[in-house]
Amino acid sequence: MSQWTLYYDGGCNLCHTSQLKIEKWAKRAGQPLNVDVLQSDEAIGKGYTLEGLVLEIDGQPHVGYDGWIESMKVAPWFGRWIYGLRKIRPARWIFKMIYAVVAKVRYILFGRRACQIPPKNK
Repeated sequence: MSQWTLYYDGGCNLCHTSQLKIEKWAKRAGQPLNVDVLQSDEAIGKGYTLEGLVLEIDGQPHVGYDGWIESMKVAPWFGRWIYGLRKIRPARWIFKMIYAVVAKVRYILFGRRACQIPPKNK
């Protein structure tokens, strides 16, 4: 099974809630998942920004919409259905547009939170 690392905006309520859901889904699916915030030294060192979540799959980054759609592989049936539609051009365009709009207004719609940078495991 591939190794996943999810980087999310730790200061965004929507991103935090999404991260919790993805962690739950990955655990249920048996998908190994590491989680970190985009504000961490590691994420900053990789050049990641707060513009969208990043899902690394075996070290390969999937940024923003691409990371979100890849995370749907481990979602319940409705998410896997969305993942299945990703190759249909009109659906992909609509999903990308929705993701872009929500990403731009996420703080307005869902608010901010204090970003807790998780301690590094030694």
